[in-house]
Amino acid sequence: MAVYAVIMAGGSGTRFWPVSRQSIPKQCLHITGHKSMIQETVDRLIPIIERDKFYVATGNHLYEHIRQEMPDIGFILEPVARNTAPCIGLSMIHLLHQDTEAVVLLETADHYYHDGELYRQHLLRAIDYATIHDNICLVGIKPSYPATGYGYIQQGNLINVQEIRIFGVQRFVEKPALEIAKKYVESGEYLWNSGTFIAKAQVMLDEIAKYMPHLYAGLMKIQTALKDGDEKVVDMITREVFESLPPEEITSIDFGVMERSKTVVVVEGIFPWYDIGSWGSMEEIIPEDSNENVVNGAEFVDIESRKNIIYSTTGRLITLLGVHDMVIVDTLDALMICPKGKTEDVKKIVDKLKQQGMQEYL
Repeated sequence: MAVYAVIMAGGSGTRFWPVSRQSIPKQCLHITGHKSMIQETVDRLIPIIERDKFYVATGNHLYEHIRQEMPDIGFILEPVARNTAPCIGLSMIHLLHQDTEAVVLLETADHYYHDGELYRQHLLRAIDYATIHDNICLVGIKPSYPATGYGYIQQGNLINVQEIRIFGVQRFVEKPALEIAKKYVESGEYLWNSGTFIAKAQVMLDEIAKYMPHLYAGLMKIQTALKDGDEKVVDMITREVFESLPPEEITSIDFGVMERSKTVVVVEGIFPWYDIGSWGSMEEIIPEDSNENVVNGAEFVDIESRKNIIYSTTGRLITLLGVHDMVIVDTLDALMICPKGKTEDVKKIVDKLKQQGMQEYL
């Protein structure tokens, strides 16, 4: 059985404004190093998956931007954004069209791993299990602190005893309050839900059929069109299917399938993992200076200033005097400043710019 990687990269990345724009989507930003996040994701997986088995699942509006970064891998294009369940269903249909025994690793373009080799060992464990069994293998991360921004997975019975352990799943919990998250971490029974899945494509599709019947019916129409081989008809039917989905099936794969499926198991991930979701994530991946400031791309001088995040695409000098716990992002045409505790709300700036018709900054 061949293993394919599908990298989900459909998000607009509005929390990374003003660097992320319509012309420079989040996946193409050089947030974590010298390469874009989509390039780093592929590089991280190349040691275990052949390059011609890579696909990026993204929207039509992002295709050209990401293709410039990754011109030699395949694409699965969504006509309109409909969350991860339809995206994954569409990906399964396309992969099964070319390989009826495909095993698929579903990853996103905004994860960061300090220890790439340990990460790959866990993936190989999940791939091996999913290849032998008709299970969907989730990768859960052993939590290092009581995060409130992640979903949690309560481990069930220990299924497979090896150095990298696999558990059944007792339940999913979405983004708990801090006090509850503390109890989860103390109990040792919970893992962060990384959103990384490994399964046979047919197994994933069968679970969609059980729990998302409208989506499955639409996917079958797309599958029929693929067999006929007319690309224009495939594109037309795919758009019709995506635009006609009922609201309850425009949802994440977690809500649509994982929380209801009896086939899901979780691989216990013992490695550092970071979800690069906002400017605050830079604290996790870039070393601090002596004053606990995190600086990327800027000439920087500080006086009595601590615990700030500074990111610049201009290279010009940024100076701080008596400034604490702030985020400063400097680009050629826009400057964004906000408290560190507000980085999740940066998308509100984008919404405000849209309301005021300031398209030149989007």
